[in-house]
Amino acid sequence: MSDRFTIKRFSILAACMLMLLFLGTNQAWSVFVGPLQASHGFSDFQMQLIFSTGTVAFCTVIIVAGRLHDRFGPRPLAIASGALIGLAWALAWAFGESYFWLWLAVGVLASSGSAVGYVCPLATAMKWFPRQPGLVSGLAAAGFAGGPILLSTVAETLMRGGWQPVEVFGLVAVTYAPAVLLTGLALVRPAGHEGHAAVAGFRRRELVGDRRFWSLWAGMFTGTFPFLMVMGNAKPLAVERGLSGAAAAAAISVLAAGNACGRIFWGLVLDRMGPRRAMLAAQAVMIGSVAALLAQSQLGTVVFFVGLFGIGFCYGSNFAIYPATVSRLYGPHVLGSVYPFIIASQAFSSFGASANGLLRDATGSSTPGLLLALMAAVLGGALCVVLSRSLSAEAVGQIGRQ
Repeated sequence: MSDRFTIKRFSILAACMLMLLFLGTNQAWSVFVGPLQASHGFSDFQMQLIFSTGTVAFCTVIIVAGRLHDRFGPRPLAIASGALIGLAWALAWAFGESYFWLWLAVGVLASSGSAVGYVCPLATAMKWFPRQPGLVSGLAAAGFAGGPILLSTVAETLMRGGWQPVEVFGLVAVTYAPAVLLTGLALVRPAGHEGHAAVAGFRRRELVGDRRFWSLWAGMFTGTFPFLMVMGNAKPLAVERGLSGAAAAAAISVLAAGNACGRIFWGLVLDRMGPRRAMLAAQAVMIGSVAALLAQSQLGTVVFFVGLFGIGFCYGSNFAIYPATVSRLYGPHVLGSVYPFIIASQAFSSFGASANGLLRDATGSSTPGLLLALMAAVLGGALCVVLSRSLSAEAVGQIGRQ
């Protein structure tokens, strides 16, 4: 392997990580919840509906975008992604005082822009590093997890200095859209990748009868439900549990940091242990983490942050384990055609955030929502035990034979 080739593929990996960093904005939403409620009187349900809508939009659009990526490559999708993100945050800047426009801009358009671009860097990185699918998918996806850390830190600092949320939206519009465009244009596929005919010949309808596919779908659903319930309400949850100021704001960054670390760690675990053991281990840690949040009032603030980090850590596992497993089972050339259907399970798990908002409005407490999250984590563990048998070493060894 020549030095020139090595430099090229690592520079492309860096571009992939940076692009995903600027695409990861939706999970920083809770930093804006309190200021928007204080200035405009929006309810918890309205704020969580924006977050849930964003997840549904992302999961819906990525199904189409992933297929287009496999057929036409990353650059056209990167251009469309940058344009949508710029339009979305510009609308939120101009009309963000209206709930409808805020919902449309952040919940629909910004999330759609992220979905259009998401598969491009992830699939490109895995094509350049075919021997380390878990590690590379984790590294690339860690950029997406770092996005909320960047945005929430900048937004929190600016709003403390007197900026209004809509002004922060304007800053995002003029900085993030060009960044997505420039990093996206740096993406190229390696020579010798499967062409248009190989992708067009793949029939996605056959996934309906594939138990391996449903194992991954169920694992993603239950593995993301607890995180999505907590992420959209992280800062208010911290305030309710007795934290204030910078400590409460840090809740978002702790979740996001766990998310980023989890993507890298679980990618390594996948490469060493295989899909089934990695899924089971991640789900077990998720159960313990949600239980820690419920027990925090008796055990202290440190336990609260440990629980938050653990939830983010296990959420991140999904975005290292599942794309790498899809690549191993079906081939990296159709990652964009298959993996978006796995991600689409979040369109259903995202309603946990709205359910949490309704429960908070009705009870004034986050405890019922956390109990629901714990039930989902336990259910996920049980499903992993039963369904993930299809991801055993024997099943993985049958890749490409169906």
